[in-house]
Amino acid sequence: MPRLGNALVCRPRLLTTLDRDDGDRATLVCAPSGFGKTALLAHWVRTGPGPGSTAWVNLDRDDNDPRRLWSAVLAAFRACPAVPPGALDELDPPVSPAIAFVADLADVLDALPVRVTLVLHDVHELVVPAALRGLEALVAARPAGVRLILCSRLDPPLAQGGPRSAGWEEEIRAAQLRFSPDETDAVLCRSGLRLTRAQTRAVHACTNGWPTGVWLTSLVLRNGTDPEPFLARFAGDDHPMADFLVGEALAALPDSDREFLSAISVGDAVSTGLAARLSGRADAGVLLDRLARTTGTVTRLPTGDYRVVPLLATYLPGYRSPRRSRAADPPGRAVHRQGAEADALDRAAHGGDDLLLAELIRRFTGELLVNGHHDALRRALSHLGPHVVAGAPWLALCCALTHVEAGEAATHADLHQATRLWPARPGPHLSILRSAAELFTAATDANLAASPTPISRQHGERDTPEWTALALAIAGGGRLFVDADPGAGDAALRQALRLATQHGFGYLEMQCRALLGAGAGLAGDYPAMTTSAGLAVAVAAAKGWERSPWSSASRWMLAYAALLRAAPGEARWHASEALRCGGPVLRPRVEFALRVVRGAALFDLGMRHRGLQEMRHARANLGAIRLTGEQAGALAVLEHRAAVALGHTAAADAVVDWLTERVGPSGEVLLMRAWAALSAGREGQARSLVGPLLDGSAPAVQPPTVIEALLVESAAGVSAGEMSTARHALRTALSTGATLDIVRPFAMAEPRARELLGQDLRHGRSAEPFALRALAAGRRVRPPTARLTETEVQVLARLPSALSVAQISEALCLPAEEVRAHVRAVYRKLGASSRRTAVSAAFERGLLN
Repeated sequence: MPRLGNALVCRPRLLTTLDRDDGDRATLVCAPSGFGKTALLAHWVRTGPGPGSTAWVNLDRDDNDPRRLWSAVLAAFRACPAVPPGALDELDPPVSPAIAFVADLADVLDALPVRVTLVLHDVHELVVPAALRGLEALVAARPAGVRLILCSRLDPPLAQGGPRSAGWEEEIRAAQLRFSPDETDAVLCRSGLRLTRAQTRAVHACTNGWPTGVWLTSLVLRNGTDPEPFLARFAGDDHPMADFLVGEALAALPDSDREFLSAISVGDAVSTGLAARLSGRADAGVLLDRLARTTGTVTRLPTGDYRVVPLLATYLPGYRSPRRSRAADPPGRAVHRQGAEADALDRAAHGGDDLLLAELIRRFTGELLVNGHHDALRRALSHLGPHVVAGAPWLALCCALTHVEAGEAATHADLHQATRLWPARPGPHLSILRSAAELFTAATDANLAASPTPISRQHGERDTPEWTALALAIAGGGRLFVDADPGAGDAALRQALRLATQHGFGYLEMQCRALLGAGAGLAGDYPAMTTSAGLAVAVAAAKGWERSPWSSASRWMLAYAALLRAAPGEARWHASEALRCGGPVLRPRVEFALRVVRGAALFDLGMRHRGLQEMRHARANLGAIRLTGEQAGALAVLEHRAAVALGHTAAADAVVDWLTERVGPSGEVLLMRAWAALSAGREGQARSLVGPLLDGSAPAVQPPTVIEALLVESAAGVSAGEMSTARHALRTALSTGATLDIVRPFAMAEPRARELLGQDLRHGRSAEPFALRALAAGRRVRPPTARLTETEVQVLARLPSALSVAQISEALCLPAEEVRAHVRAVYRKLGASSRRTAVSAAFERGLLN
């Protein structure tokens, strides 16, 4: 919890508002920076509910990771003396989504012996949908044991129809947070100033009661500035208030103090040791303490570190011209030299100068994109507001790219807006930005039918490294979509990759490797796809980008390649990791592909019905979303093979009809019909169906299809007694499989083909290592699950929702204690310790759809 300054003024009217707690809805304290929100809440906690019954969470940009966010919330509750020790021990922070976790948390909080206050400070830092949906669930849950207070610079963007529609229990906004004339007088008096009544009123009128404006005025006057001339200049100055006051405040400081503050204003906080190294002053600790006590230009944090007041830190790097509000680029340049473009945007946003912020966005777009600072870009665009963003194609395209990384559908609206405003003669960077938005939207959406606007490799020539690398990546990646030629863009992508690794553009490196993997997969080079995708995932893991759609797409490539290698455990792990980490950023095509591959892996591991069920549900959830022939064919054959193996004729026929409707009579459709015929004992019909695949008159869209067709030919040949034909087909299949590292078709082949392979190995006809791998590929069986009673099944079905125990009790017409007993029984049988882990185990064992 923040410390209170010596000049704090008691504000009874606002404390009374916070004291009102008549309902179960949240309280919102919302105003721009500098309005005293933090000081008010810290004062209220100390004088009202008390620190002993308050859990305070300071949010920052890293809390957009749901696991980090809810870990911080749990830590705050556990540190609160009013929460009994061990009350939260059964809760583990979720990854995504957080709905079940919030329901578990609400159940625990409802049982607390006293009502606890939870303060979520700086909620505006939450911009990623996964974090916001978790917050929305907490607000909607309204746990009776908690008073929830949100403190934010912006209105929390909770979903329409959710908690916002019901309103907040109390709201404190900028109008209420402004100082009254009497409060302005009290602040000036607490600062040691003795002004006349007229001078105090003049300060209030010039600052309009803005708390930070009043504090800055006191800072200027405490340094010996004559009040009358200063107030005359203040009243007649037409620059923004912050520009004028900060300039006056810095001008009143000794040069040595200004230089010291400028040297240490490089981040959120500095220790005395770091301040000494940055400034070169051995007395940095003494100086920090003096500035904190006498000027208030720095504040001492509970950790013992110090922080320059954010508004001053915004201006310090460009102090040479402190009043240049519209052309104040020195802060941007100073931070850029330090390689901290994200900090430059945050400082400009805190300074309140929208024109400067928009200029910094344009200046730093390239660096932000190639280094993965999309959250900083998103925060800056959010500060500008939708009307400003929608009026400039550059900003609209930046907005589109942030939506791409968040997996949001608003991308297409932003692209449309940028196209509508497109200038007659766009500059090269704007053209690169549009192609990047279109290409990255298509790539993360797995929309191989898209046609991004092409650009040539020359767009980035003689440019800065980040724009050159972007241009090369887009030119190369575009060839995958526009020309459907995986090899054509390989050289440009590899050149972009070299630049990215040379200059440390980590995010662009991940994107290039993912695009190279996609190109290799389209070309049927699965070993190369595995290598590129594996390196992309490694970059994502090293940089903390596991939730990026590029990481998810690369995980799918690894999962599909592992499935083809007959490594279902590895395939299942990669697909599950992508689904777990990707969460809400997954686009429908990618989620469909991941679920189908995971279902096929489950089938191969022995969980056959559950695997088929997951594949069927994935296809049903896809709806009418279009797929290319490659995508639809590759995934349809996985589901069809499982349905045929289980004897589900109707389900198998449905897959054939689905694929035929989408891509027509493709080679994969012929293969699936051949499988059905072979399963029904119609070997001759099966051979006739795969004939066009083998002679090339009906080309396959996926390399595994040819191997599967050869194995059908081999099995049918054995049945017909044509052993020479059967062996030739088997050997051709083995040769192709060894080249592409595809083993699964042999593991799934008809017993007749596998028996022939075993005979050849025993008689020394096929001694190559790949033949041994093909024969050895097997399946595993899942462990048994304790049987649930009918009531336990009904309780389990409601655990994935946000319903509390009381609500489940009402829905099932059972006493709450009986429901709790059933919940404990479900936990015991599933080996779970919480609602979230029980739901996970139930999905794992096929007990929930």
